Amino acid sequence: MAPKTVQQLFGLKPEELNALTVLSGLEGYRGGQGQDVAAVAANVLSRRLQGGWGGVDIRNIAKSPGQYEAVFDYSMQQLADPGFGAKVLGGEAEFNRLRDIVNNPALVGEQFKKSKGAQSFRGVAAYGNKKPDDYTPVPGKSNFYFNPLDQKLYQKGVNIFGSSLMGDQSSLPPRVSPTDTRSVEEILSSALGGATKADLEAREQKSQSLLGTVKDAIKSSLIRSAIPGLISPGGMF
Repeated sequence: MAPKTVQQLFGLKPEELNALTVLSGLEGYRGGQGQDVAAVAANVLSRRLQGGWGGVDIRNIAKSPGQYEAVFDYSMQQLADPGFGAKVLGGEAEFNRLRDIVNNPALVGEQFKKSKGAQSFRGVAAYGNKKPDDYTPVPGKSNFYFNPLDQKLYQKGVNIFGSSLMGDQSSLPPRVSPTDTRSVEEILSSALGGATKADLEAREQKSQSLLGTVKDAIKSSLIRSAIPGLISPGGMF
């Protein structure tokens, strides 16, 4: 099963995802691996969890008075429009790239966790006001984040992101502990329901014998088909 997206985890409408993309792309530093873009998205979602920055609709949060400077001049309708987003972000390909970042729960969840659910941020020009515990995704280039959520809301956010904070492990085979001192035969025996080394060897011999029988039968059938004149009416050579 494919991991859920940010849109699915938070129940965002398509228009809200578009607005989140435009806001994060305009406010965030787009270099690196998209950490700051993801951090802006995490900041918006932190405000959504808190509920006092325009409610829960991303478009209202984006247009909360006096907050996100990069979208001061744009309406909620414009922020919701992917065509407008592509225009202000430099093209459809860039819009799609940024949307993939803000819709990736592993990337956004990582920034949510590192910033402790920060509800506020400042840009590079304000680094002189940066405190030691303020978080910066890309030092010297991106925004810095502060004003974390209270523990209860932060934990709620962590729970929403869930396994995305640790990576999706659901499709991976179980790991052998690095302190496991069992032999390879013992590990295989456990995986095969308690089979011993002798059992495994017996199974291998039986498989080889069966394979030899099948090969002989196929070879005989091919010979009979190729030279039917050499076979007597009784079916013997």
